[in-house]
Amino acid sequence: MTTRLALGFNPVLLVRDAVEIGKKAESLGYESVWFHESLFQRDALSYISAVLLATTRIRVGSGVINTFTRHPLTSAASFASMSELSGGRAIMGLGLGSFPTVPNIGFKIFPVSETRPLQRIKEYVSISRSFWAGDKLAFKGEFFTAEKMQSDIKLGFKVPIYIASLTERTQAFAGAEADGAILSPSVATPRTTGNMVDHVRVGEKRKGRTVDKASYLLTSVDEDGKKARDAIRGFYFFLYQLGEVIKPESLESYGVSVAEIELFRAAWKRGDPAARSLVPDRAIDALTVAGTPDEARSSIEEYRRVGVDLPILMPIGNVNYAIESLAPS
Repeated sequence: MTTRLALGFNPVLLVRDAVEIGKKAESLGYESVWFHESLFQRDALSYISAVLLATTRIRVGSGVINTFTRHPLTSAASFASMSELSGGRAIMGLGLGSFPTVPNIGFKIFPVSETRPLQRIKEYVSISRSFWAGDKLAFKGEFFTAEKMQSDIKLGFKVPIYIASLTERTQAFAGAEADGAILSPSVATPRTTGNMVDHVRVGEKRKGRTVDKASYLLTSVDEDGKKARDAIRGFYFFLYQLGEVIKPESLESYGVSVAEIELFRAAWKRGDPAARSLVPDRAIDALTVAGTPDEARSSIEEYRRVGVDLPILMPIGNVNYAIESLAPS
């Protein structure tokens, strides 16, 4: 099995615990570790800095920071500093980010025909790269302005940009202009993920290049496969995705009927605590990496087969067991 593997976490860990996980991930051969940004939890850049300082090899990325709450120059300076202190191991993961909460602080997301998230990302990338290159900035865009300034940082390392998106146009832009694409928020079938890979390849083909294709995979592993699946079944984010986001018909080819999903959704929407018991194992297996270590490795290979270069495992449940049992080395 190809050994490239990464770990990803929501900002719920104590920072000192994240540091210990980063050190363990490095010792076990993981390529990188990624931290999500949140508006009401811990700061992603603090995690990244702390883990970079405590390690020597592993890369550390944001997965992702959003394009609303930090000006591109602020983010570019932060990642330049983290790259400098780590010998070039910091990765800027960028996207719409904090999607459910940014409207709560006054930023409008919909309709996208008006808010133009791709244009916002394009401007972010342009300003960041100009700052890192030491260019004299003369940028005035639709969303961001950066004029009459020039970085005095002599950055000796490249800061890779990975763009996260669920939309076809932005995935194609990542293929054409970014260093990598982040394809999934962690709950998606291999087939859906493969479709996103195809969108990235449109941009790659347009520019005659290839980029790294990463994908978050919600992961639960235990010696007892039932315990592993039950951890997924009890995880709110998974239930929300299945109840509100996932298209039921996308699961039919994995042996899950629309009727089964609709039965779960009816219970979920009326707040029935028993709703989780209605989630079929087949839905968990189709959308996540769950089960025994052998079952999990087999699931990871399904994502590799559709074009994922870098699986980013998001472990829940028996977290340490998952990290250790799936380690590349």
